[in-house]
Amino acid sequence: MSKSVDLSHLVFVDLLRNLVDTTGVKVAKGNLMRIAMNTGDNVEAKDFPSFDAFVEALDKGETPLANLEGRAVHIGDGVFGLEHCPFGELTGNYKEFFSSEPTGFKEITEEFNAESRMAKELNVGQGAGVGPFCIFHQPMRSQAAAKITIAGEPIEIIQLACKSGKGDKAYAESLISGFGCEKSKVETVVDNHMCCYGIRMKDGSAVC
Repeated sequence: MSKSVDLSHLVFVDLLRNLVDTTGVKVAKGNLMRIAMNTGDNVEAKDFPSFDAFVEALDKGETPLANLEGRAVHIGDGVFGLEHCPFGELTGNYKEFFSSEPTGFKEITEEFNAESRMAKELNVGQGAGVGPFCIFHQPMRSQAAAKITIAGEPIEIIQLACKSGKGDKAYAESLISGFGCEKSKVETVVDNHMCCYGIRMKDGSAVC
């Protein structure tokens, strides 16, 4: 029996490819990031009494972030590793269906990794994108974080690195430096996880 492909995955890929074809990579990237931000902004706001309580809820899948992307593991010092990419199945499906990566995917990923005002504001991209679905996933997560508070104070997420399904790794050097952790720690996280990000208070102070 042949394995069926989720048609919604192919439709999503085709819509993304058409967006790149009709608007160009810069506009397509911006539109996709705005759609992602709107999605993240729709999560339910939630406050946690402490960072430890937040980590415990995240481990149990009881946070807005876990509802969006699944379980993440706290490595320590506010650094988290995401075990599974929420777009992993979609990526696998289109690779099975298409003989090669759809036209424009490489270019839009490179655009996402370039310096931009929106990427800086959201602390995403800037080298940490490994494919076009990062353009949706990372801004969605960062925007969802804006709905989370710890003891009434807002947090922020800083994208540090990411890994593709075939094992290619990408690092946001400036964001790693800005977050204040050693790159070697991020490298270790990405060895065993698909995505690595940091969480701190919005005012820049540490959370743990």
